[in-house]
Amino acid sequence: LRRVADLRAAASKPLLRFLAAHAADPAEAARLRHLSSRAGKEEYAAHVVAAGRGAAELLQEMPSLSPPLGGLLELLPRLAPRYYTISSSPSLDRTTLHLTVKVLREPFRDAPHRTKLGVCSTQLEAAAAGRSVVAFVRRSSFRLPCDGATPVVMVGPGTGIAPFRAFLQEMRVAAAEGRGRTGPTRLYFGCRHARGDYLYEDELAAALEGKLLGTLRCAFSRDGARKVYVQDLLREDGREVWSLLPPVL
Repeated sequence: LRRVADLRAAASKPLLRFLAAHAADPAEAARLRHLSSRAGKEEYAAHVVAAGRGAAELLQEMPSLSPPLGGLLELLPRLAPRYYTISSSPSLDRTTLHLTVKVLREPFRDAPHRTKLGVCSTQLEAAAAGRSVVAFVRRSSFRLPCDGATPVVMVGPGTGIAPFRAFLQEMRVAAAEGRGRTGPTRLYFGCRHARGDYLYEDELAAALEGKLLGTLRCAFSRDGARKVYVQDLLREDGREVWSLLPPVL
């Protein structure tokens, strides 16, 4: 059930009506019917949608609910895969695969008193070394230009750095084999604080020192008196970055 159905997704009104029909407690049944009714529209939006109340939580809150499994599965949304960009290159190591994942654990935007938990990221966080997880690799066309003279401008704030770490690993292997890039390479990285949030700091510094990167620009939005983001750095470097882009025909 946990691998097929999304038990945390906000419960739909048809699901609420179904649960109401299988509630032994009249008060719980009436509550669910109200939330699924036109009169309970605003309360449904606040209590269920904005607060992210799913089937699992409703079943815990209302112990008299005893829905048949078959009907429940028909109404539960299917658990969608969570996609993460691979942050390592098989050119460097074909036996391992790295991911760069932010564990989602933050207040709901419209219900700050409740905490939103990432379905996949919290599972990965709790997984012990050696434990198996269900995963698959999806092909991607996002890759470095074949022509080593082509300029490369990379913008990866936060975990968006993932594909560019893989690119840098690929550049390192190519350079060691005498196939280093000759075109300019720039990387823009951003996070809140340099201390604690700066992902792969040592690797990026080494890439800069080893000339894999020609330019490394970092924006730490909460470390100064003024908030600075990667788009601010791009604006500052606008003329130079524009000169690296192909001409518009």
